[in-house]
Amino acid sequence: MIIALAILAILQGIFTLRESIRSARHIRTFRPNPRSTHDRVAVFCPCKGTDPEFEKNIRSILDQDYGNYEIHFIVESSDDPAYSALASFGVSNILIAGLTTDRGQKVHNLAHAVAHAGATADIYVFCDADARFPHDWLSKLTAPLVPGNITTGYRWYAVTRAHLPTLMRSGWNASSLGVLGDHNRNFAWGGSVAIHRTTFERLRILEAWRGALSDDYAITNAARRAGSKIVFVPECLIPTYGECTWRELFDFTTRQIVITRVYHRWLWRLAFAGYVIFDAAILILPFTYTALWLVIYSLSIANNWMRYQSVKTVLPPQAGPDHGWFYILCSPLVALLYLYNMISSALSTEIVWRQVHYRLISPNETRVF
Repeated sequence: MIIALAILAILQGIFTLRESIRSARHIRTFRPNPRSTHDRVAVFCPCKGTDPEFEKNIRSILDQDYGNYEIHFIVESSDDPAYSALASFGVSNILIAGLTTDRGQKVHNLAHAVAHAGATADIYVFCDADARFPHDWLSKLTAPLVPGNITTGYRWYAVTRAHLPTLMRSGWNASSLGVLGDHNRNFAWGGSVAIHRTTFERLRILEAWRGALSDDYAITNAARRAGSKIVFVPECLIPTYGECTWRELFDFTTRQIVITRVYHRWLWRLAFAGYVIFDAAILILPFTYTALWLVIYSLSIANNWMRYQSVKTVLPPQAGPDHGWFYILCSPLVALLYLYNMISSALSTEIVWRQVHYRLISPNETRVF
């Protein structure tokens, strides 16, 4: 039985390493040519509350080198602290979406903004207010965009000191980079995604957002149903700054897995099984078959090393992964956290997101408390 577990873990490790090599190659080499034309872009940025990095993040969106774009910030109400903060930065284009009753507040804000301000744009871009965008982000994100496909970036949680929960959040989030690459299995990340308005309408994204909690999973699922490709743009690996507490770490990671369980049940089941196998092997084999344990752990180290080396080629210097030892060696800790998330998500689909309590019933049914 233990030998069978070891074999499964080794095969899993080899497959994961192969995927990481392909992903790392894409991250290092995919550099699309700039767009020959600058179509009109509408950027939609939903905001709720503020944090210490809020002003720097907002100004990074305002300071893009793309010459033909407009920005729409969307808040729940004028009482939201984000509203007064945006006004103090000189922002005038602020939309008030109102409270949601049957879907996620972020999705509600985006749907309201597109319905009220999206008619004149050729391209829609959606982004998050808790990320720090380089000045050429819009140019990079739209470079490979053509009618019919979608382009996306991904988040990188920057770590400025050896703070364990913040390192864990970064390592946990970075593990998903291994599934992004030059293929048809990419997912959209709502913090940096671009889509032609005609494609948005053809995919019926506004309908996909009805009753939805996750804006990006709804876009991903609509694209897959229609056969539209999601292109991952490595230069749009966007840093998010700031630290987190242990409570915030567990809340964030479990929320992501709950959303995955509801929106991509097959992937959730596969990941659950994979982390059970890896965790069992890492915890049991050191006391029984040490050599096999070393093989499994070495595969995970090689996997992490490939990812670590590739992301250094696209991140800005101030967001660079300074704690390489952690990213390379952290697999057992990250895998245990994933297993906790999986078990928690199996027990309940209730989450709290930005102080709002939700229960996820299905991809198009969300209860708001």
